[in-house]
Amino acid sequence: MSTSDLASARGRGDAPGPFVTPFEIRDYALLLKWLILAGVAVAAFVAVWQFGLLGEMLRSDKSYISLAITLLFVGTSVHCATGVVTVSRELNAARRVQRLIQKNPTNFKVMDDKVVIGDGTQLLPGIMTDHIRNLIVKARGLESRVDQSLLMRTFADGLRGRLQVGWFISDSMFKLGLLGTLIGFIFMLSPINAIKTFDPLTMKAAMSTMSSGMAVALYTTLAGLVGGLILKLEYYFLEIGTTELHTITAETTDVYVIPALRESK
Repeated sequence: MSTSDLASARGRGDAPGPFVTPFEIRDYALLLKWLILAGVAVAAFVAVWQFGLLGEMLRSDKSYISLAITLLFVGTSVHCATGVVTVSRELNAARRVQRLIQKNPTNFKVMDDKVVIGDGTQLLPGIMTDHIRNLIVKARGLESRVDQSLLMRTFADGLRGRLQVGWFISDSMFKLGLLGTLIGFIFMLSPINAIKTFDPLTMKAAMSTMSSGMAVALYTTLAGLVGGLILKLEYYFLEIGTTELHTITAETTDVYVIPALRESK
């Protein structure tokens, strides 16, 4: 491919390989922001492990709630990472589709389950292209203006599905921390009823059990608060990306696709 052909391809938004336009670089900013946050979280996790605080927390927590919170945090972070990568790719495709439609917003057709516009240019696959295909199919045989409110609602629900899982788990981590606090206080106060005499050996055993219960309360609360806050930040970045993807799709279809479908009747 010559330099002029490459420049032309980049202008159309279909350049191959690592060549991307500033639009794609900006779209990957979502992934980069999430990676920065994840990197800070991993560095903090390694530091806590190196100082022995993580092992101490797991040994002192007899309820194993801290372990459950830790495993839940790791699994949910992986779930969020897959969502961020997916949304970043969809944003790249949506930006390219938007630029192609802005250049030639006419003659929208579905050919072999693919969307073709203008001079036969095929739109890149993605959820935005899928939404446009649904609009084209819906417009067939309609005399009135195409109403995409139901399709956009379905589109938004599909984007929010992953977010709802993240919000639920992050809130659950706060509640798990609170549950660990209550269990820790139960462990801490249970020896009091067993105290019959106030000799040194009895008091020493009671204080040991009470300190163990206090450790459960504090460690589970700390794990729930820190894990829940980090997860909320991770899914906040994901929400920003899904909102932008929804906005791009709504603006492009309302301004270019639907009027072109109405004029073609």
